[in-house]
Amino acid sequence: MDWIPVGKLARTHGLKGELKFYPHDHEGFEFAGGQTVRLARAKKQAQVQSIRGAHAPFIIKLAEVDDIASAKLLTGDEVLVSRADFPSLPAGEYYRFEMEGLEVFDEESQPCGVIVDVVPTGSNDVYIVRNGDNGDAEWMLPMIDSVVKSVDLQAGKLVFRRVEGLFDDTPV
Repeated sequence: MDWIPVGKLARTHGLKGELKFYPHDHEGFEFAGGQTVRLARAKKQAQVQSIRGAHAPFIIKLAEVDDIASAKLLTGDEVLVSRADFPSLPAGEYYRFEMEGLEVFDEESQPCGVIVDVVPTGSNDVYIVRNGDNGDAEWMLPMIDSVVKSVDLQAGKLVFRRVEGLFDDTPV
């Protein structure tokens, strides 16, 4: 099964085994009661009994974690969710974790690097692309329709249009 990291458990909350949960992506995923998650460091699965809160940190209650001592053992642990638990998105929309690792090509099919990180900026995401033979050069690619021409998750490929100012060698 393919597990996706969605956030981190922080300190305990109260005496009944609840924990503070900080999601990696505030727009990426919502838990459902009874959903199974995986705890990376503890190397075990747990069921979400409840999650509440209007904004991070959320308060999460996991099954069989019924006291503060049990909860303390889980502080700092990474929470992972099965890829199958993510709902399908409309055509042309992607989860941020799906973009990481895509190979990036320009319209002339020249390889330009690999997406290593996604930065949410509010209006659009910006992809951090690493290129070069030893992977030390990085540049930013805005996820806007005038720049990104196509995304093919099956092929692991993103094609973009070079625009002025995107690279140092492209005049503004």
